[in-house]
Amino acid sequence: MTPWRFCNKCFCMFFDGNPAKGVCAAGDGHTAQGLTFNLPANIAETDHDQAHWRFCNKCSSIFFHGSPENGTCPAGGGHETKSKNNYVLHHDDAENFPMTQAAWRFCLRCSGLFFDGFPEKGVCPAGGPHEAAGFNFVLRTTTVKFDDND
Repeated sequence: MTPWRFCNKCFCMFFDGNPAKGVCAAGDGHTAQGLTFNLPANIAETDHDQAHWRFCNKCSSIFFHGSPENGTCPAGGGHETKSKNNYVLHHDDAENFPMTQAAWRFCLRCSGLFFDGFPEKGVCPAGGPHEAAGFNFVLRTTTVKFDDND
């Protein structure tokens, strides 16, 4: 399992398994908050599982690498990857399991994955807030969420 986390400054998904926390569009390194996510890699793409998501070795975020453009990286230029992992993200099929979180979206402006569950949209490295487009990703967590009633 890999420790993917939500950054509470820029709202993106970033890899939290290294001592350095990458480059955050809101300044300095990413700051982890909340759940830990398990993003499956190197599995078959389906009608509800999109492949071509990669780790950016410059900013430590995940970005969509399935188009000619690699978006805008907060470390400058476009996102870059050396990873052999092809992450596959589940979408538009609300899994009602206690260990998932929906409202993760592709940003049309930076090609990153960000949390779209708040009125604010975080800080996009292309300037301003993130802009949601495409699928509503439903991601498995490795930590348990609790109801308000628990």
